[in-house]
Amino acid sequence: MPELKREGVRLFYHVWGTEGPGVVLVHGLGSCGEDWPFQVERWQRHYRLVAPDLRGHGQSAPIRAPVTVADFADDVAAIVQAADVAPAHVVGLSLGGMVAQELALRHPELVRSLVLVNTFCRLRVRGWRDRRRIWARTLALRLLPMSFVARSTARRLFPQPEDAELYRAAVERLRGNDRRSIWLAWQAIRHHDTCDRLEHVRVPTLVVHGEEDTTVSYVDCQVLAQRIPGAQLKTIPNSGHATPLDAPNRFNMAVEEFWKRVETEAAGGVSAS
Repeated sequence: MPELKREGVRLFYHVWGTEGPGVVLVHGLGSCGEDWPFQVERWQRHYRLVAPDLRGHGQSAPIRAPVTVADFADDVAAIVQAADVAPAHVVGLSLGGMVAQELALRHPELVRSLVLVNTFCRLRVRGWRDRRRIWARTLALRLLPMSFVARSTARRLFPQPEDAELYRAAVERLRGNDRRSIWLAWQAIRHHDTCDRLEHVRVPTLVVHGEEDTTVSYVDCQVLAQRIPGAQLKTIPNSGHATPLDAPNRFNMAVEEFWKRVETEAAGGVSAS
């Protein structure tokens, strides 16, 4: 498993495939680069896949000081350069989608296209339900055992009986996280804001929303798509927040169709955006 050091922070990343265009897969909060099994299985035959463990996640170094989403993006930029996959198609889920936005804004030369999955440009509070949900999550991450946080988060991600195996895997992954790292990453999410800068994104973009996502609303994804020039918005039915895991076939097909359009239009000299 390759690694590098950036500003004294040890970062690990996973690589699959040997040929083809570069694809960077950026995971969500409490996850890691290994949590793209259905994408790796399908895409490694035709793409060179790179999946970072964001700092504080997986095998990368824990977070011990306040961090921003921009810091995560700069880490990913260093990994993209080290893996020599630029310009890459970047796919980001939730926190990973926020990182992908910053990557495209801060390091546009490294990005070929964006797929932003169940994510937002700013954490919006629209009423007492949102306030209660954010307060409850903040309190849980601050005070409650990681085992409790893992079970409650996994249940929200995978509520259906047929997702029992995904639920168990999520509990195991989430309960192994370093509490302080996840707390500081959550603070980065709370302060993330690219809304007024997204007009400067100049790569083809697909925004994906899981129709049954209870973490990120359709409106959040709609706002994201509206603010990025030429972005497309795709809803995946019968899918929650973890769309690449709970609806992998439909997700993979949507992304592949998008990439095909990007490459076809680029070859024909027409912008996909």
